Amino acid sequence: MQRLFSMFPAGGPGAGLLLLRLAVALSLLLHPSGGPLMQAMLALPAIGLCLGVLTPLLATVCFLFSFHDFLVVGGATLPETGIRFLITGALALLGPGALSLDARLFGRRVITVPPRKNQGVGE
Repeated sequence: MQRLFSMFPAGGPGAGLLLLRLAVALSLLLHPSGGPLMQAMLALPAIGLCLGVLTPLLATVCFLFSFHDFLVVGGATLPETGIRFLITGALALLGPGALSLDARLFGRRVITVPPRKNQGVGE
């Protein structure tokens, strides 16, 4: 996960990413299309997004669900689908932020390199 993002922003940007994750999760849970089985299947990615676990992958799953919902089910209008595409794409590209389990699991690490021993010219 560290390779996907240069950093996990904290403070205001981290809080903004948390709000973005919650908006995507709520758009999944509150959308009326599909039966109870579909709603139960969408609860897992929604909970994962709220916690910030595998955020880029789950945002992509939400994007694919929105695409399926628009083309096959017909449960969403074009403007609603467009907004979902924008927020899920932004979340997939920006990452989870510091207020997430991804940051806890894959966040920046401090690596301490021990000093090299001075080697003489003739050694």
